[in-house]
Amino acid sequence: MSLYKKAIGVIWSSLYIQEIYIYFVERKRFFAEAKKGFCCDKSEHGSWKDYKSAFRKHRVTYSEYMYSYEFWRLNEKEREEFISTSEVQVIYRKMGNKEVRELFHDKVRFLSTFKSYIHRWWALASSLTLDELKEKASSFDIIAKPIDGTRGDGIFKIIGKEVANWQQLYNRLVNNNYLLEECITACDELSAFHPSSLNTIRVVTISDGEKCEVFGALLRMGAHGSVIDNTHAGGVYAPINVETGMIDIPAIDSRNNHYDVHPDTGKPIKGFHIPDWKHIVATCKDASRTIPNIHFAGWDVCINHNGQVEIIEGNHAPDFDGGMQAPLKIGVKKRLQQTVIKVMGVDPLQYISVWKNYKLSNTN
Repeated sequence: MSLYKKAIGVIWSSLYIQEIYIYFVERKRFFAEAKKGFCCDKSEHGSWKDYKSAFRKHRVTYSEYMYSYEFWRLNEKEREEFISTSEVQVIYRKMGNKEVRELFHDKVRFLSTFKSYIHRWWALASSLTLDELKEKASSFDIIAKPIDGTRGDGIFKIIGKEVANWQQLYNRLVNNNYLLEECITACDELSAFHPSSLNTIRVVTISDGEKCEVFGALLRMGAHGSVIDNTHAGGVYAPINVETGMIDIPAIDSRNNHYDVHPDTGKPIKGFHIPDWKHIVATCKDASRTIPNIHFAGWDVCINHNGQVEIIEGNHAPDFDGGMQAPLKIGVKKRLQQTVIKVMGVDPLQYISVWKNYKLSNTN
């Protein structure tokens, strides 16, 4: 065997070992969540035995099995139409780009790289003096974000007139490496759903650097007074028809509850048309071409009070549950396959199939 083939074999083996490790880490965590659901929460549907079978074949979480996709009521043919979050992550690990992942994770670099699409003030807390912080907070409210935070964890709003101890706040921001951003006021149409939060639009793109397709989109709305619109903080979301910009079906939350109107404000969700939708689509497509190799991206955007389409942040590995599979309980695996082949010329499901062929089938 040539040295080249031996090297390829070593690389393949190491990647395979990584996937084995990730699989068993997920298995341990997902099984613990499922056991709690079936034993402690006394779930009314499905069974522990059926969940284990669904995990082995599709790597679904308990939430996907019970709520998002309702696997408990589907036969195997119907289950095959869905792609789980874990399966999508396998595709990202195979087809994604390390530099892009690092860029999207680094909030400061992201804001600098995509500055053409960002109209708000921002700064690291450590780059400001206490007096500069006070000055900014007197001009507008500020959103404070942990530089390494995810899913909205640790985010809070600074309202200058409500700060009791500026030195204590300043120390907290600097010591915990916070990123500060001007609190954006959304356009009236979007703000009306839930005024306490910035209600954003998630647009998922698939691109090869030239060709770009919008695969899916959703409107995310805060709820219950939260300052963020993340579903993990109790928010609701509604899929957007990417062709029309219209919301054609009710919104949904993480527990599979459906809403024709917002649960707090009563503003109608179904039938709402996203303002300036064509401009939003154009902005996200342009952003996907800013640097090479942004193959998959979830762009969180808003329309600010000046009517500008503004990128809030990006996700290099967007989920396919919210806004695409969960609301209608319709799988997108085949459509994802067709879109990636059309745009990138590669069948993404080959990576999942390879993993399934190697996956241990006798685990309990």
